[in-house]
Amino acid sequence: MALKDLTYFSEKDSLEGKKDLFLVLDCYNCPHNENDFFKSEKCIYCFLNVLYKYRDRKFDFLLILCNEILVNADQFNLFLDYFKILKKIKRVNYKIKKIRDEKCKYKEFKCKSLPNFFSLHKIKEYELYNPILIYINFKNRVSYLKKNGNYDSICQNCINSIKTSENYVLRLLNNLNIIQKFKDFQKESGNSKTINNFYQYFFLGKRFVSNSIEKHQIGSLFNEKKVLKSYNTGKYGVFKVKIYENSYEIEKNYKVDFFYKGEQQEDYFEKISQSLHQNIEIAEFDQLISLESLIKMYNREARKFLNSKFKLPKSVNKKIGFITVLKKLNLEKLFPLLIDDFIEEIFLDSPKDEIYINHQTYGRCRTQIRFNSKEIERIKTLIRLYSGQRLDFMNPSIKFVIKNKYFYCRFSIDVEPIQINNFALDIRKLNKNILTIQDLLKNRTIDPLIAAFLYFNVIRRKNITVTGETDTGKTTLINALDLLTPKEFRKIYVENITESLNEFDYCKHQLKYKVDSLEGSISSNYSKSNQIKTLLHRTPDTIYLGEILTKDEAEAMFHCLAAGLRGFQTIHSKDIDSLINRFIYHFNINRLCLNDLDLIILMKKDFNKRKVVGVFEINKSYDTRNLIYNSIFKYNPETEEWLLTKPLYETNVIVDLTKYIALTREWFLSFIKIFNQIFEFLLHNKKLNNIELVDFFHKISYYSLTTIDQLEHFWNTWKKNRSLNP
Repeated sequence: MALKDLTYFSEKDSLEGKKDLFLVLDCYNCPHNENDFFKSEKCIYCFLNVLYKYRDRKFDFLLILCNEILVNADQFNLFLDYFKILKKIKRVNYKIKKIRDEKCKYKEFKCKSLPNFFSLHKIKEYELYNPILIYINFKNRVSYLKKNGNYDSICQNCINSIKTSENYVLRLLNNLNIIQKFKDFQKESGNSKTINNFYQYFFLGKRFVSNSIEKHQIGSLFNEKKVLKSYNTGKYGVFKVKIYENSYEIEKNYKVDFFYKGEQQEDYFEKISQSLHQNIEIAEFDQLISLESLIKMYNREARKFLNSKFKLPKSVNKKIGFITVLKKLNLEKLFPLLIDDFIEEIFLDSPKDEIYINHQTYGRCRTQIRFNSKEIERIKTLIRLYSGQRLDFMNPSIKFVIKNKYFYCRFSIDVEPIQINNFALDIRKLNKNILTIQDLLKNRTIDPLIAAFLYFNVIRRKNITVTGETDTGKTTLINALDLLTPKEFRKIYVENITESLNEFDYCKHQLKYKVDSLEGSISSNYSKSNQIKTLLHRTPDTIYLGEILTKDEAEAMFHCLAAGLRGFQTIHSKDIDSLINRFIYHFNINRLCLNDLDLIILMKKDFNKRKVVGVFEINKSYDTRNLIYNSIFKYNPETEEWLLTKPLYETNVIVDLTKYIALTREWFLSFIKIFNQIFEFLLHNKKLNNIELVDFFHKISYYSLTTIDQLEHFWNTWKKNRSLNP
């Protein structure tokens, strides 16, 4: 690519109010762009060539976008000093090469005195711009001449002339500050041929030392640490993930690579990807194109090119094409995290930090993924474009959900003035792996008796509120319970952000509403509280309110509960006392309204383990001498078991049922016994797929409305068949 396509000048205000002129080297548009600028000789020579081209132009800084290298005037002036003597060096070098052609009687034969000397003079044009390389070259020449000191009289004049010229150039070079700095670096490093390392040290200074230490630590980290888990992600297994342990640390290390990394053909596939990258043109559009459509369009072009140029297996063709498309769209760092369904949340606290994540199985994990300023600007632009919102001093925060066939995530971005480092990113995954009630049993989030009691209340349309701190699994639990609802239920959902499951494949009736979020409703008509109130006229069997965030939403919820609607909702709180305080003091809900809450579930998270730590009910006979609530189940951390603290038949929800249906203690306990057996079976036996599980509970809910005998017969028959056909 021509230099004019890679470079441009940009003017920016300095802290002193002056205008600084930047010469920008835009590596991102270079087809030969390398991830590490200092490891690539092409990148080094490109930088030197650019500097030479603009040697007569005055500017204050040179910015190399790749790796965010800012070269100041004190630094690049040392190279400009070298360029001032470059004509002399070229002239002397040309003169030396001509000596043999013009004066040597043996020019038709191999030089008998210096058989290897003239191979040292083969310098390519672009190499002349590198002062360190030229210094080493001439130093080696002079050293070679000294070692070969015995010459016959015919060759002596030629040798003397070469010596004079070589020493002259070496004196010129030794007078340069850039060469003096290189000599000092050699003394410190003890390595006379670390040209690229010198440039890294010269431009980065202390960062070079810390980067070297970090690379050593990373290398030892991934070579010596135990691999806890490895798996592939993406439709074609494009990415491979490894999770490593950290000694004496709770946090793990999460590493993601392309499928060919570390394999025998890694270099071959990299070269194919580079070739493909050069041949895919970025299209221009006059309208906003969805990310999914962009990937599809570029992927189609990539596959065509690969099929025409390379003979690759079909599966490899798809993978290489997809990887190249992500590189073209600058998504190769973030995309693997977005499509990993085991990742629950992605965090970046500042541009200087590395990304870290919450993993569904391994909890908090670090990564080695960093974004440079160009990549951060692209993320900002992406979210601004698709959200249609501003992101600036007047509106420093954006929350926006992007949903496509690859991922379903809520992006939250904060910039100045509320974010001191001018960028923070939080990505909440909304399409995590669906955890069913069987998963929660096996994870020890809940026990079979609690599940049996909750299921009894779900199919009888009792209200369930799940509370707890952030990331304790509240939504996961109500989604798992929602999957257990009878097939015939008409269910209506009102959510700020759609976190409920799509149950179309399970033949359930779902009517969903998406309402305005907290950050500025366009109209109160579209607010969550107003939509909740309209549910009275839509005849739901159960309602799903998602997270209750505001006073208005809490008032609307209690309005629906008082009118007889029941369902699921979540709300943040530290414990049941703080939940009651939020309702009564923060949301100004009358104490008597709390009686309409049927069951309250408290969840806690211990590292990455989430648990139901209690099931509670409001004490309807409350007076100043009693607690506002009573417990039904409590988790005992010493025994790691759940304790039943109140007879289930005497709980408020069951007592209320006995007022309207003939629910004897014996009949109720028989149901609970069978349900408990069902959940015990799910805990201890092979996992059912989601469709099998939901279909099974559809039948259980049907027989639960007949007789105990029919329910028991179905359960025993199903269990027997399942055992015979595992």
